[in-house]
Amino acid sequence: MSKERITLTIEEDLVKEIDRTAKILKKSRSYLVEEAIRTWKRVQIERGLKEGYLAMVEEDQATAAENLPAYEAPK
Repeated sequence: MSKERITLTIEEDLVKEIDRTAKILKKSRSYLVEEAIRTWKRVQIERGLKEGYLAMVEEDQATAAENLPAYEAPK
């Protein structure tokens, strides 16, 4: 995959934290920023899926509540 150079302006404290982490992990700043973006993206997708599933549960419960009185169990 090709890469593109960009320029970012980031708070000094964050840059220091990136540099400390990069040194510990023996990775570049670029690597850490890429991983942070990938992680953020994955979390956003997971959050959306979770919200979707929860909405489906609520919808299914509402549908069941509406339709349950229409069903009479055989005696």
